[in-house]
Amino acid sequence: MHTTDDIQLEMKEPLTIQVENPVSTKKNTVCLRFRRVFTLDVQPNEKHHYPIFIIIMSILHISIHLTTYVNIKWRDQRFKDSLDDLWMYYIPCMRPTPYYMHMHIVDCISSIQNVTCYYGDELKHKCFSFLYPHQLWRMVTINLLHINWFHLLVNLSKQLILGILLERKYGSFRIVIVYWLSNVGGILCAMLEDSRKSVVGASGAIYGLLLLFTVERLNAMKTNIDHRRFILMQLVLFAAFPMAISIFSAAILGINVAHAVHIGGGLVGFLFGI
Repeated sequence: MHTTDDIQLEMKEPLTIQVENPVSTKKNTVCLRFRRVFTLDVQPNEKHHYPIFIIIMSILHISIHLTTYVNIKWRDQRFKDSLDDLWMYYIPCMRPTPYYMHMHIVDCISSIQNVTCYYGDELKHKCFSFLYPHQLWRMVTINLLHINWFHLLVNLSKQLILGILLERKYGSFRIVIVYWLSNVGGILCAMLEDSRKSVVGASGAIYGLLLLFTVERLNAMKTNIDHRRFILMQLVLFAAFPMAISIFSAAILGINVAHAVHIGGGLVGFLFGI
């Protein structure tokens, strides 16, 4: 009789697969779409920059406007009035005035004692004597002043939205150049319209950002055929809608708008965009 050893079969542990609970993709999809609205990426995984310049400028605008409401007396004027006289864009303070105009008799503003006041003396008092009449810093400081809180809010909202989008894509260096050249372009265009007007605000620089954004998005529509509706939505949301609000608000409130500044600044932004 042939005998065989008992063979003990070892039972192996059963293979277990842990299946995680499916994560809701709806929430992630909404977050991704929301983040995508606030990016200007043409290709996936593009490098993003920190919007340092735009944030610093916005904080500076708010801080300076707050100081205009501090109850400080200087030259028997409110601090806001003195700051406007020193910083606003005003051509007579930035270039020499012919001698015959200096001798024109005008109403006395700076002094009550003088019976006769001349235009040259009053202009020097208004402009302050520092570097008069070559106060070219006004081409920069015009950007830092605003008429009131509404003016600041309108400009600041557009500056933050457009500026952050563009600076995250192009970096601070390029946006600094576009911003300040658009500011200067707006001033030069206003100078051609009427050199006697005084202007304040950052509208020239903001319109430069607006036109740069618009041209950039139109160019993106050519290369991203599948995402044209999405890009069009960005144009409506970030360009057309804020502009419509600004135009209707200015018309309803009867605000004088320096259209020449907008055109000059926008032209610079357009040239950078193409």
